[in-house]
Amino acid sequence: MRNGNFPNMQCGESVTIEGQTYTISAVTHRYQLRKGKYEASEQRLDVLSTGRYILNLYLENLLEQS
Repeated sequence: MRNGNFPNMQCGESVTIEGQTYTISAVTHRYQLRKGKYEASEQRLDVLSTGRYILNLYLENLLEQS
């Protein structure tokens, strides 16, 4: 998902799109070199359904404890 509509979103935050709730799992920033300087060109949000996000956190916690 492109981050144009949600400019200040961070990992772990929830967003509702078309009636579905998702949790942001990653934010990727991309930069372009223009006139000798790097400028922010876009951000991308990686999202998971909220249920899947919670399940992943639980499984990662189990793995760390073993």
